[in-house]
Amino acid sequence: MKSSFVKTRNTLLALLSLVFFVSACGSNPTQVVVPTNTLSQPTQVPPTPTLTPEPPKVLNICLAEDPGSLFRYEGRNSLAKQSVFSALYDVDALFESLPTYANNQAIKTVADVKPGMNVLDSSGEVTVLKEGSQIHPVMEGRLGEPTAWSASAPLQMMQVKVEYNITPDLLWSDGSPVTSTDFLFAHEVANELRNPQDIWLLDRTTGLEALGETTLSWTGVPGFVPVDLSELVFLPLPSAQFTGMTPVEIGTSGEASSTPIGWGAYRIVDRTPGSAISLERNPYYDLNPAYDQVVMLVEPDFQQAISKLQSDGCDVLDPSYHLEGQSRDVLKGLAENGSLVAENFELVQQLVFGIQPAVYDSGYSPWTAPRQDFFGDLRTRQAIAACLTAEPIASEVLGARLPEGFSLPEFVSMGTMEEAQALLDEIGWLRDETQPEAPRKASGVQNVLDGTVFSVSLLSGSSTMDREVSQAVVRRLVDCGIEVNHQEMSLSELYAPGPEGPLFGRNFDLALVSWQKTQGNTCELYRSNAIPDSGNYWIGTNLAGLADAGFDAQCVAVGNAGLAQNIGEGVDLIANYLPAVPLVPRISLWFASDRVDLAGGTSFADIQLWRPSLP
Repeated sequence: MKSSFVKTRNTLLALLSLVFFVSACGSNPTQVVVPTNTLSQPTQVPPTPTLTPEPPKVLNICLAEDPGSLFRYEGRNSLAKQSVFSALYDVDALFESLPTYANNQAIKTVADVKPGMNVLDSSGEVTVLKEGSQIHPVMEGRLGEPTAWSASAPLQMMQVKVEYNITPDLLWSDGSPVTSTDFLFAHEVANELRNPQDIWLLDRTTGLEALGETTLSWTGVPGFVPVDLSELVFLPLPSAQFTGMTPVEIGTSGEASSTPIGWGAYRIVDRTPGSAISLERNPYYDLNPAYDQVVMLVEPDFQQAISKLQSDGCDVLDPSYHLEGQSRDVLKGLAENGSLVAENFELVQQLVFGIQPAVYDSGYSPWTAPRQDFFGDLRTRQAIAACLTAEPIASEVLGARLPEGFSLPEFVSMGTMEEAQALLDEIGWLRDETQPEAPRKASGVQNVLDGTVFSVSLLSGSSTMDREVSQAVVRRLVDCGIEVNHQEMSLSELYAPGPEGPLFGRNFDLALVSWQKTQGNTCELYRSNAIPDSGNYWIGTNLAGLADAGFDAQCVAVGNAGLAQNIGEGVDLIANYLPAVPLVPRISLWFASDRVDLAGGTSFADIQLWRPSLP
């Protein structure tokens, strides 16, 4: 028995030792021979296939210049900077919905006003209320006619309060929530820095307060009843990131100027100044952008940018390349290999009439004036507008520059050539039947000496576009019987300060002027208080010298929801009073190669690049 027990014990110990040995050796055991009648042969398991991950989808955007500081309130806003902002910020995602007067998120209230308060007076200017200030008082729930305010019989004014509801769960690209505090912080920064483009809104804002973490309340100065409620608050800044810093310190910090965070489709992961900005998908963005990564390459050399397009180094040439200035052959070549996209068709290049030259300020007499009053009669300006737009110059000039088949919007004509000729005859600007090619002469024209030849000068810049537009103006006016002497000038000469500068010194007949987009309505450019003269140090945009109380009142009303109903919204005051004739839009062209699916997008800031990827 004992011998049998010992053998059995030794056998068990041997088996246990074998199990321990095999377990301890792991995945590379020493080979052990086991009798086939004890263990079955192991089953052969096929290797698990390894999935090769798809490479990230990368979009390469070429910029013609480094965007410089990306601090939103730095004061400059180049096209390259706007391209970066398009990826970082989605303005449409900020609020649940835009407030309107109809949904009661915007409310018109009646306010008691006191001397010393800032108000919007009847001329549309923000001013300090005092005895005799002309205001629009509230009369039966509406804005009444301009009335002098007096403390002895105080009048009430209309004041607007607007509530903005931030989109629930909206996050910055670092995962922190976007709150009402961030909007208040942005307003404080903008108010301290007071960049020129921000002053219009700052002056019309009485208060901005947080009603909660995601609710804002904006209050305007009494008398300001805005029509457009979409841009009454400054875009937010991440307040928690800049606690304890002054606006100047924020602007010079790397977090604000080099790698700011946003709430849009992408976030910056690396930046090499003057070379490239690398971005990745923002993991806190609700939508699914079309690309995993975006690389913005700085390539100032246009030919090098074209080469990168051909070698797949660039997929997009952004608006900073100003492709609208390239020749038709260049644009045609681009269009054959991708999508050439035009945007910003606002008519901003205008032919301005010298209605009231500075020499008329002390009085006008046709016998002594150095220049006859060619444009004081509105009918003359209407006839010239018809001459210039019967066949729109925009269609001619842009059509000659853009590739065939490129879609252009419809440009409105202000009359036919026949109507223009007939109106000039009616005014008294007559042709000599014996010399039909000669310019017209005055015969009974108001404020113009009989026999005066209708011969005027035209000033313009020296760019290719300015030259082409000017030549088109000269041809059309000659067809109408008006002689035009065109003079090109450098921009520094053309826009030199008054009184010496021809434009701001109001010393011209006709001038081709390009305006930048500004806050407020376009008619603000030509209000009486914007005439440059000695009283305001020759600072102002009303180069035409148009001084018309009716125009001024209607311009104020167009931008005021409490007054617009009195004249009808959408009144085109520029077309009615004609201080200038809009001729050509300042279009912006950009290009996307065939490798990019734009999904019908026509705005660089709102294209499929930033939107959900296609299924």
